[in-house]
Amino acid sequence: MTDVEMLGRLFAALGADDVPGWVASEVEEGIPQLARYRLLRALAQDVRDWDAAAVAAVRDEIASAGGHAAVGVEDIARAVARETTFSVLYRLADPDGDDLPVELRRQLPGWALVETVSAGEVTGRVLGGLYEDLGVVLDAAVGAGRSGTVAAGWIWGTNLRPFCESLAAEVGYDFDDSDWPAVETALVGTDDELPLSDWYVYPLVGRRHRVDLHVAQSVGGGEVSVSVQGAVDGPTRSRVALLLDVMAPCRMIASE
Repeated sequence: MTDVEMLGRLFAALGADDVPGWVASEVEEGIPQLARYRLLRALAQDVRDWDAAAVAAVRDEIASAGGHAAVGVEDIARAVARETTFSVLYRLADPDGDDLPVELRRQLPGWALVETVSAGEVTGRVLGGLYEDLGVVLDAAVGAGRSGTVAAGWIWGTNLRPFCESLAAEVGYDFDDSDWPAVETALVGTDDELPLSDWYVYPLVGRRHRVDLHVAQSVGGGEVSVSVQGAVDGPTRSRVALLLDVMAPCRMIASE
């Protein structure tokens, strides 16, 4: 298969219209159209996801953060701008965060946002993870909602990993086998009788929200105290609280 044929197949797999036109531009003009199309496709999906439910979630988020009782157009516009900016920064940081099959992703180009000097020369340093610090800058610049307690309580230690995985799913974070050892190892030296600032903190920076998971074990017991801190919308806050309530009285047993 020639390079032109391969490009055509990949553009078609992404659902592009006018595949010959995209291919010709990449081959003849040297423009990285496949990478451009992949990024634009991901951003278009984010725009498409803004439906009535998403708008309602934004209203709930504003209200839970102490917004006006009657949410105005300015509040909605600022919230949408914040969510859109977060989405764009997340896509820039994670080319593989789209819905494409793994085998297709392996054949596609990605991208990186890099630093340049005043003359435009690339320094080689990548501006990675900008979405992680967006909230901090927004707080200082426009007075965005401050973080607070989303939910707090206790669960059995055997439930901690399922809780982490479920919480991560709520905020749009992919919690996997590389995350759990960090939490499991750090938990050993904690004590829930100490102030919250002395508990172990694991950030979950997801596609929808960022939360900080504070955990500490009950010395001499099987319980783990949990506090989830962050700025989330109303429905997410309710689901996280329900998740904590459900896992508190139950002991989950891992399958063999």
